[in-house]
Order: sequence, then structure tokens, then C-alpha cells
Amino acid sequence: MSFKIGKLFHIIHISEDMEPLDAWYDDVFAPTRGIMDNGFSPIEKRDASLIVIADAIIEPMAQSKMEGADVLPVGRFTKKFGRHWHSLAWYVDDVGPLWDSMKAQDVRVVTDGGVPLPTRPTGGSLFTHPKDTHTQLEFYPHIIPTDPRFAPDFDAFAWEKHPLGLKRLAYATVVVADLDRATAVFTTGIGGTKIGEGLSDLTQTRYVRVAVGDGTVVELATPLEDNSIAGRDLAKNGDMCHAVAWQVNDLDQTREYLASKNISIVDADETTLLANPEDTYGGVMRFTTEVIPGDPRD
Repeated sequence: MSFKIGKLFHIIHISEDMEPLDAWYDDVFAPTRGIMDNGFSPIEKRDASLIVIADAIIEPMAQSKMEGADVLPVGRFTKKFGRHWHSLAWYVDDVGPLWDSMKAQDVRVVTDGGVPLPTRPTGGSLFTHPKDTHTQLEFYPHIIPTDPRFAPDFDAFAWEKHPLGLKRLAYATVVVADLDRATAVFTTGIGGTKIGEGLSDLTQTRYVRVAVGDGTVVELATPLEDNSIAGRDLAKNGDMCHAVAWQVNDLDQTREYLASKNISIVDADETTLLANPEDTYGGVMRFTTEVIPGDPRD
């Protein structure tokens, strides 16, 4: 690969209204703020924040109330999918070579606002077409100066003192119909490394886990049961970013805290809690003590 993918930039969580989603994250996760708070994009006519939780950034997002917002990418997504995880984004050293790689694999690419990129870019964000990479992927060629995770005094373990006992982002799940093809996209396509595969009785999926960039694990999962959370998501929405799993210290402690925030658990096993998506603004969330075999972060 002639490009280098770095740290996870963010994972977008879409809702129809920005303020309640932002307030929910403040209440449940107590994130670090200051990168961007309820920022408006005139190009995309959307509102968004960038909030730090443990080692990850979540981007709560909603279409703005401006006329015409409904026909732009965030508005179209909201109309089609409603509350849902939207996409994965990474920092990358250079979007030019990445554009070359995507074009060689017939992956359609755009920049901000859904504007096509017919020629090799020298800067700016690069977004893939979600149909070509199983969910939209964004690659951003500059580290935001206000990203506190790069500061020498940043404490990624501060959230372990929070009642959630949260250690880090364990993995993000992309639900897919064709597991082999998705694995090829995330390994050969963007340079990830396959670190494991298996079956989950809890989520009723067959999965492959891939380490991508600097410190991110992506789980690619095919449902084994139509009536599972993953099965219903795939049937209704197709391939897309499906879930986020947070690694925690103690499941009982986490369960008690989630209950105090009116977040119910729909299923669990000895290592993982599945939160009710109706209680998490449609963003499927898991809380797990699982240690992933082959995880390069360990």
C-alpha cells in the first residue's frame, strides 16, 4: 500500500434532531468536548459534534432545519434509515494514493457534500460509495489540531473511573450479506489485517475481525438468523455500519449503570451485553469484557 491509514477519526451516529442526541451522550458517557460542538456545515447542511469517549471519537449528527437539507447526503440518509450508525472514518497520510487504490478497485469516491472526485485529489476528505465498501468509509488527510487524543497528557483510561468502567472501543461492526467480499475490501482494499473469525451465538452472526490502521478493529458480520438484531438490520437496510462495541471492566457494574440511565439489555452472555437500540437512539451498542484473540492493541 502506498498510503498509510492511521487512527480512527470518528464513527457517525445519525438522528433526526441534534440537541437530544448530543445531550444523551453527555448524560451517559460524559465525553470530552471541544473539537466541535453542534457545528454547522453549510456544504452539507447538517449539524454535528465530535466527542471523545475513551480512545474513540463519536460524531453525533443530524440534518439541519435549513431548506434543502433533506436532499443532501445526511438528509437522504435520515429519510431512508432513520436513527442509525452511518459510517467509519480514519485519518490517512495522503488521499491521492488512496484514490488510486479505490479507482483500481472500481470503488466510487466523493468529497464533502457528495461531490464526485473524477480526478486525483491533493487534499480534502475522501468518501467511498457505501454500496462499494459495504458501508461508507471516510479518509481524512489531516489530524485535527484540537483532537485531544494526540496531546501528551491525554488519558485514555479516564473513563475506567466512570461508572461505565469503559476501557476502549472494542470494535465496530459492519453487517454484510457477502462476508468473503467484505473481507477482501477491508484487507486487500484498504490494507487491514484479518485477525480472527468465528460464530457468535449471542448476536447470531458469522464474523471476521480485521485490524485497520492504528488501533481499530472492524467486525464484518453476516447474520445467521433473520430475526436477530443484525438479521433485521441487514434485511431492512442492507450492508452498513451496524454496531459499536465498548470494552468494559465489569459487566455487572456496566449493567447497573445502564439501567440507571434507562438503557435496557435485550440479551447477554458471559462476556457481552446487548443494549436495546430503542434506548440508544438507534445506534446498536454492545458492552463487552471479551479479549479479542490476535488484537494488535494488546
